[in-house]
Amino acid sequence: MEFDITSNEIQDGLVSFQADTLAFRFTPRPMTQRLECTVELREYLGGGFAGNVLLNGTASTVIEPDQSSDAWLCFGGFGWQDERMTRPVGLCHYRVSLDGDSTVSVAIGAEEHLF
Repeated sequence: MEFDITSNEIQDGLVSFQADTLAFRFTPRPMTQRLECTVELREYLGGGFAGNVLLNGTASTVIEPDQSSDAWLCFGGFGWQDERMTRPVGLCHYRVSLDGDSTVSVAIGAEEHLF
């Protein structure tokens, strides 16, 4: 899944994943200004509702002015869907926010598929 996010924008959505890891890749455009990119992952309650923040589910990264390399946020160890710990979390709500005045492309998926 990929999308662009611009200047102080917030993007919300639902993402599913196979393994207990999820990666967000932020690709800056040429002449990007300083940006802070934040991701928050919340449990999926069904019916389009988001619940509590997942374990290890919030992080930020900074893109420096004129940075040409990607910035990454990787998450894992979210916990389990059941008390017997037989089904790891594999679906969640995400919120990506951008603090700054530029545009970046965001890719979401398993880390090995984003390289």
